[in-house]
Amino acid sequence: MQSEVIDDILTVEDRAAKIIEDAEKTARENISQAHDKAAKIIAEAVDAVRERGKAEVDSAEALLSKHLEEYEEERARIENSENAVDPNVLERAVSRIIDRICTTEAFGE
Repeated sequence: MQSEVIDDILTVEDRAAKIIEDAEKTARENISQAHDKAAKIIAEAVDAVRERGKAEVDSAEALLSKHLEEYEEERARIENSENAVDPNVLERAVSRIIDRICTTEAFGE
């Protein structure tokens, strides 16, 4: 009778050890799957942010290019215009305006 009880105890201990081993294995697998899923979610989020950033940069570059083209067209139009001001004349005019502003009573004292 004692040997049967001992056999039963050993059998229960073996089953308990197997249950613990299976639980640890399942826990490791679940943790690994959760880690893989989290890594995938993070990678997708990073890719989405990267794509939005790229789209914003592309949009900004297109806008800059448009503004630069408009500026160049306006500059060429002004340079080719009969009303274009000689840079030397413009410089002298600016200097005279500055001199007058600096010699007025509001600014002179």
